[in-house]
Amino acid sequence: MKRKMLLIVPTVLMLAATAACGGGDSGSDGAAAGSGTGALVDAKCPSTIAIQTSWFPEAEYGGMYNLIGPNGTFDKKAGVYSGNVAGVKVEVRAGGPLTGNQQVTTQLYTADDSDTMNIGLLASDEAIQNSAKQPTKAVMNYFDKDPQVLVFDPATYDFRSIADIGKTNAKVLYFEGSTYMDYLVGSGQIKKSQLDGSYSGGPDTFIADGGKDVQSGLITSEPYKFTNEYAQWKKPIGSLLVYDSGYHNYASMLSMVPDQIEKHSSCLKAFVPMAQKATAGYLADPTPITKRITTMNEELSSPSKTSAGLNADAIKVIKERKLITNDAKGTLGNFDAARMQKMIDVLKPILANQNKSVKDGLKPADLFTNEFVDPAIGLAG
Repeated sequence: MKRKMLLIVPTVLMLAATAACGGGDSGSDGAAAGSGTGALVDAKCPSTIAIQTSWFPEAEYGGMYNLIGPNGTFDKKAGVYSGNVAGVKVEVRAGGPLTGNQQVTTQLYTADDSDTMNIGLLASDEAIQNSAKQPTKAVMNYFDKDPQVLVFDPATYDFRSIADIGKTNAKVLYFEGSTYMDYLVGSGQIKKSQLDGSYSGGPDTFIADGGKDVQSGLITSEPYKFTNEYAQWKKPIGSLLVYDSGYHNYASMLSMVPDQIEKHSSCLKAFVPMAQKATAGYLADPTPITKRITTMNEELSSPSKTSAGLNADAIKVIKERKLITNDAKGTLGNFDAARMQKMIDVLKPILANQNKSVKDGLKPADLFTNEFVDPAIGLAG
């Protein structure tokens, strides 16, 4: 189901992309600076805008790194990439092991907000799961489709859908506690007896079992790694996108603690359109940022170093699968209320079975707002 996304963006976005390639160090403005070097200062932004990711630097986060541009400063110990953007300091903070593998939601609730606007990239299922005790609200849709996949050996199986996996007794390797797997079991697409929650992120078990298993992964990563980088495999791998099973999770939503949105509403009116432009500019010309991401991972003690080939393939997949895309009106960054309601309806019984409660009367408007998204900014196509 590969659909090609055009690489051309409107002239205003190309100008933003050009700015991205020329700036971003601590003494100059970064990408998508907007209407002048003091645009974010004029919008009453705090001195720092911090964007927390859930993993090490990778191409999937390129739109956020493109806010700063390829010439930012990298603190390899903390995993923080920073630069001056339109008059304020913008930081993109790596997560995963660097934050004790805590959820991004937890990072938002423990962050110092004295003079910082804290934004986290988190998925809609995480937001729904934490809606009662640690609510968050998204201000921009970044990854419209979750890149979560299940991969398999096409020489062993001829799976055309995830439901086909459930018709076999293949072992399914995944991270214990993944909500999407509870959905797949609950909807009858996977049998509970097939699950093996011992997966830790590597291919060792899958390869040792000769491709008889099915394994969790990301479509922007595992298919390329199995085919090109895992020395003991290096042959084609099949993949099935969980999104296509009916689990329409938003991934990497730009999210905040709700009262912080009200506090920083003036800043968000200027910042969110910049984030839209930086994302569009990145997809139009990803090379400068993906090169920087590669060097950042070389400097880090990262267990998931990203090669230039992997980064290039990730961008190709993002475009072909429309993981980052416009809505029906041509806008990049909006959310759909009906789709979010479906996620609430899907997850409520799952979370109830896990003795996890969602907010009473939770509705889509509690989880996102489109008020800061500029409807005129989108990918051309």
